[in-house]
Amino acid sequence: MSSKLKFFYFALLTGIIGAMLIGWLTFLQIQQHLSDKINTDVTQLGTKIDAQLERYSQLPAVLASDPRLLAPLQAMSDTSSVPPMAESFLSINQLLAQWNQTLGADTLYLIDMAGTTLASSNWQQPDSFVGQNFSYRPYFQQAAAGQNGQYFALGARSDKRGYYFSAPVIHNQQAVGVLAIKIDLSMLSDIWQYEDIEYAITDELGIIFYSSEPAWLYHSLARLSETVLAQVQQSRQYGSVQITALTAADSLAAFNQSRVQPLRQNPATAAMTYITAQHNMNKAGWLIYGFTPQARAFEYMGQVLLLFILIYTLLCIAVHSWWQTYRARVALTNLNSRLEKRVSQRTRRLQETNQQLKITLSQYEHSQAELKQTQDELLQAAKLAMLGELSASINHEINQPLAAIRTYAENSRKLLEKQRYSTVGHNLDEIIELNQLIADIIARFKVFARKRDFRQNSPRTNPADSIRSALSLMRNALIKQGVILRLEDIPEDLIINIDAVQFEQVLVNLLQNSLHALQGRPEPQVGIRLESDSNHVVCRVWDNGPGLNQEQKQQVFTPFYTTKDDGLGLGMTISKRIIDAYRGTLSVSDHPGGGAEFTLSLPLDSEIRP
Repeated sequence: MSSKLKFFYFALLTGIIGAMLIGWLTFLQIQQHLSDKINTDVTQLGTKIDAQLERYSQLPAVLASDPRLLAPLQAMSDTSSVPPMAESFLSINQLLAQWNQTLGADTLYLIDMAGTTLASSNWQQPDSFVGQNFSYRPYFQQAAAGQNGQYFALGARSDKRGYYFSAPVIHNQQAVGVLAIKIDLSMLSDIWQYEDIEYAITDELGIIFYSSEPAWLYHSLARLSETVLAQVQQSRQYGSVQITALTAADSLAAFNQSRVQPLRQNPATAAMTYITAQHNMNKAGWLIYGFTPQARAFEYMGQVLLLFILIYTLLCIAVHSWWQTYRARVALTNLNSRLEKRVSQRTRRLQETNQQLKITLSQYEHSQAELKQTQDELLQAAKLAMLGELSASINHEINQPLAAIRTYAENSRKLLEKQRYSTVGHNLDEIIELNQLIADIIARFKVFARKRDFRQNSPRTNPADSIRSALSLMRNALIKQGVILRLEDIPEDLIINIDAVQFEQVLVNLLQNSLHALQGRPEPQVGIRLESDSNHVVCRVWDNGPGLNQEQKQQVFTPFYTTKDDGLGLGMTISKRIIDAYRGTLSVSDHPGGGAEFTLSLPLDSEIRP
């Protein structure tokens, strides 16, 4: 055998072994590279979707605190259970439509505790939610239990894929309805920017509800039991479609354990092997999967093998082999440069997104601080308005002792001429006492007018002292109007957790409202009763006026609602918010003897509880 033939066989054997080794290593490396790329892409997709959903997650809880939502819910609880027409709550429908337009959501709607939609932002559309019952939806059940809810499903009316956020509407510390917001998931098509791989988004059961491959929609990545399928059908989460498995995996956990999976385009076609990656979206309860055909790795491997054979063949010719090696190095350098540039661009975009998020959070904190300051100024303005109404009583109380001081002074001048010094001394004592009386009157109004010291973390107040202070402010007004005060025995040893000035402000406001209601009434009476149990102190303020009708009871705490000709309609709203801020309640009811009765309930101070 010639040396050339031996070299040929040796070179051929070496080339075959080298080709097999390089092919195997190349296949593993390319498969790992594709898997890492898919994982990076789906992770970025999950981050973007989380950011989109986070914009809406807290909105239902914020909007549900609006007191205007209570009117239709209370109206339905006071009437029959017949589903409402769209025009029944026109103002609420218009309010929800205005909110929905501002937020850019799909639909915003209000549901009563029976699951029936009372008002909706799409109330004028053919697929309006008004009158529809959603009690079977998990997001309604979560919010009805007093918790914020979220859920993905096909719309029962529109068959559009959407994500639902919900929050309870609270009244008197109880859920009286549910406010829900639907987000159209068509935004995912705009977020996805990777055309070289397929993706699918599934729920916790592995059912695909969004995918770049339409044939995969509403099929599962693993086999589901008959019980689970029946539960999905009953919840109508995906309408009435027939859900089948695209793989032979017994469970979703088994599917997730393997990086390479055979997957059918639909249950009727042959399986195709894919390299997969996944990302868990824990907040939304979703899983995002990325898929790229394993055949692509074989294509790359074939290309590498062809390149190796070419290089290996050209190695026999030294010059040509050196030239091929040089070109390969240049190509590798360009590839690395493009990869580094791509990584740099994506990193820069992520940094810009983080910076924008910081700016948004800073603006939110600034807005919260301004809102708090505005609320504090509103409370002070309401208090000063009360002092304006009490100015006549200030003038009356001070004029009487001033007149007496003048009389004592003129009398003392005459007594000095008669040298009746003992009587002059007695008159001077009386003048001093009257001067102290004027100082006490002024101090009482100065204390009521001062702002609350918010540096006091745990305000503690004796309700008996506050009641007496409030009555002293209103004494002249009660006497002038001829009102009989019914003040029962007040316990002196009670301490409640509330600022004293704000508690007096609430009491003065209730007494002023009672005086307004008693104008022109025969034998007007106002009563105050203070009682306590093991946890709360209850103060009842009543009058024997005409009382309140059902509509007035529902609107009495609504901002800018008033029955006075010159009233602003803020007194009762501010009073309720003061009591709510200290974890108490303020309600109105009919007094057994006629008239209205307002009930304040505040927590008893923890240090004196039995």
